[in-house]
Amino acid sequence: MTGSEHSLAGLDNVLSTGRRLPYQMQGLSDDLTYDGPLFDAHTHVVEREYLALLVRTGIKYGVERALVVLHGHTPHDISREHPGRFVFARYFTGWSLFGGEVDSQLALVRDMAEEGYAVAKVHFAPVWHDRLGGEDVPPIDSPVLDSFFESLRDLEIPVVVHVADPDTYFATRYRNTSVYGTKDQHIADFEHRLDRTPGLRVQAAHLAAQPEPRWLPHLDVMLSRWPHLYVDTSSARWMARELSKDPTAARRLLIRHSKRVLFGTDCVTRSADPSYYEGRYLALRLLFESQVRHVPLPFPDPDTQDCGGTFINGLGLPDSVLDRIYWLNALGLYGLDG
Repeated sequence: MTGSEHSLAGLDNVLSTGRRLPYQMQGLSDDLTYDGPLFDAHTHVVEREYLALLVRTGIKYGVERALVVLHGHTPHDISREHPGRFVFARYFTGWSLFGGEVDSQLALVRDMAEEGYAVAKVHFAPVWHDRLGGEDVPPIDSPVLDSFFESLRDLEIPVVVHVADPDTYFATRYRNTSVYGTKDQHIADFEHRLDRTPGLRVQAAHLAAQPEPRWLPHLDVMLSRWPHLYVDTSSARWMARELSKDPTAARRLLIRHSKRVLFGTDCVTRSADPSYYEGRYLALRLLFESQVRHVPLPFPDPDTQDCGGTFINGLGLPDSVLDRIYWLNALGLYGLDG
């Protein structure tokens, strides 16, 4: 039986390893053998009615806590329903940061702790040029944003930063570099921000937008250079697609920097379909803890649907590394007790 057949067959069975995990894993792949807790360090609540589904699915896959970016909701509302489960991130939208309202955002930064927020979230992506009607978008290293990032640093508030998008986007929707810039420039701007605001604790989403094999050496350099830089593994299809292309190099990097990598899915509560959430948890767990080969991604990947699809090649990370990525690193970054 191939690795792919073995994994897919396991989706219909309970784990057969002889030990019981501390949470229900019925119906999951028998390649998933890690038995510790998971902290999903990157989720979003958009439509609150689907939050319970996200929570139930997370529990099924071992998730005990999560960071949630709120869109139109408050920590108080969510905490009443799910006490102690979430760390809350305030989303500072591009509408405000890029629209000349930086000073007004400083008051929101100062009020974060009182309102129940422990983390900030900002989104720097070429698409903001379109959202703002063609206006110029200040890069992340713009002096205009210095006071915002300095306030976060001085108040010891970590910030989740979306740095850039997949290489596939820059090859298609962002081909007009005169409008959207290049990915290399977006990454360089982010590096300049890290230099401009030393000591700022940054969780760079999506492996700092560098899971592609060509970027892994550069990501290695960045993590070695900036001790306050962390990355998360959010976007299951992006991570699975790119890290699986060179599992040896990906495994080496994650082990070397295992103290500054956080597990995250980027699940967004916009779907009533359980398979949306299940597919992302399953894909990432297969990627990180199994040694499967050429397993189809359990949900569509628009970037590869016309050229053969996306397949998972597991990295087989040791449990000591998974303990950090899945749980301990998030506790440390967010200042939580175990």
